[in-house]
Amino acid sequence: MQGGEDCLIKQNQGKLNAVHVAIDFIISCASCTTGYFINRIFYNDPLCDYNYDMTIIIGTLLTVSLIQIIINYFYDLYRSYRSTKFIVETANLMKSNLFFCIAQMVISALFGKFLIFQVMIVLYYFINTFSAIVYRAFLRKFLKYMRSRGYNKKYIAIIGVNNCTENFIQKIKNSPDLGFELSGYFDSAPRSHLKIDYLGNFKKISDFFRTAPPDEAVIMLSDKLQPSLGHLMAICENWGIKFSILPNMFSGLSSRIYISQFDGMPLLSIRNVPLENTFNKFIKRAFDIIVSLIMLILGSPFMLITALIIRITSPGKAIFKQERVGIGNKPFIMYKFRSMRIETENDISMAEKNDSRCTKFGSFIRKYSIDELPQLFNVLKGEMSLVGPRPEIPYYVEQFRKSIPLYMVKHYVKPGMTGWAQVNDLRGGDTSIEERIKYDIYYIENWSLLFDIKILFKTLTNGIFSKNSR
Repeated sequence: MQGGEDCLIKQNQGKLNAVHVAIDFIISCASCTTGYFINRIFYNDPLCDYNYDMTIIIGTLLTVSLIQIIINYFYDLYRSYRSTKFIVETANLMKSNLFFCIAQMVISALFGKFLIFQVMIVLYYFINTFSAIVYRAFLRKFLKYMRSRGYNKKYIAIIGVNNCTENFIQKIKNSPDLGFELSGYFDSAPRSHLKIDYLGNFKKISDFFRTAPPDEAVIMLSDKLQPSLGHLMAICENWGIKFSILPNMFSGLSSRIYISQFDGMPLLSIRNVPLENTFNKFIKRAFDIIVSLIMLILGSPFMLITALIIRITSPGKAIFKQERVGIGNKPFIMYKFRSMRIETENDISMAEKNDSRCTKFGSFIRKYSIDELPQLFNVLKGEMSLVGPRPEIPYYVEQFRKSIPLYMVKHYVKPGMTGWAQVNDLRGGDTSIEERIKYDIYYIENWSLLFDIKILFKTLTNGIFSKNSR
């Protein structure tokens, strides 16, 4: 019974991909048409002055939609997103549509009135992106519901037992909406602590694959199983069973595992850093420059008044400069409005709530994070970002590197004026460094432009205006 159902499951993924392609094609056609008519009604697009043959119009529409499908394919949008976060799928959709629209703008600029005009392209981007996101969100909800009811399941067979096995089984059981079902496990002998079916020893694998083939197999690699790995992989491949390998050593690692390639050779890494991608770095940098320039232009009178009050209320310069450690462990000079007495500048102890070294006005600007505003110049210089892990001085970096596991991971990306840790109330020397690092690593591994915008919004609502601001 399971074998027949498995064949249907494997076919279903192909059918679902075909549905994705068909609906994306329809959405693209509809978005293009809608954008054209909105442009015609509200913007009096000169394209409407031309009497195009209907065949040309339809041909152009179909060609544009086909190009969109091809770009979607290259952005990996026609694969299973069963165990992937929706934000990842959404980000890929937005990137694909943005690339398509930029390409269309370049083409229309080169060929003038014969292709889509700029306003229409912008309309297309928003309509198509919104429609595609809504469709895929609805589909996810529907599939999760169907899987929770026992339909559209994928069966997984476990081969071997190691330190990761029990945790792996528990994660599958805790997420029924993902639609994974465990067929059972193969091992040299039954394990009483594993609450799934024992399928027999390793000699039974071929018989099981022949009579009830699972969708996937997971080889739980251990020292004991290492010599047999090649044989077990061959069995899976001979029966056409897709397999993954989960080594014993990964039981002590908290991060997900990622596979990359170097000249055709697979490389295994334990941490994904989206900002290592050139396109992502470009988007984040462009966002930093645009927003920081706007903030500097709008906030310059306010910053000037702040600097004058600092000079009037306490002796010393208005701007405090201090060496901090940035991306790649490289030092840079960070700017802040001086909030402490000038004689305490060489005191490197961490600031705390109600710090006695602060001037009266300094306490005020620290409470509402006004002292951080000069860092907008660090952002423009490319030393910092609007959002990222907060930078520390070299002395503390060296201390924390020795005492706090994973501390140096925060230097994979540029430091930020605000961060995921800070908007979750982890600011100042009276909070846990270990907890901050957990939040920083989560940000590094899950970066997206929408995540940055969310953090900036929470900084305004929670960080600056909250009663608990430090």
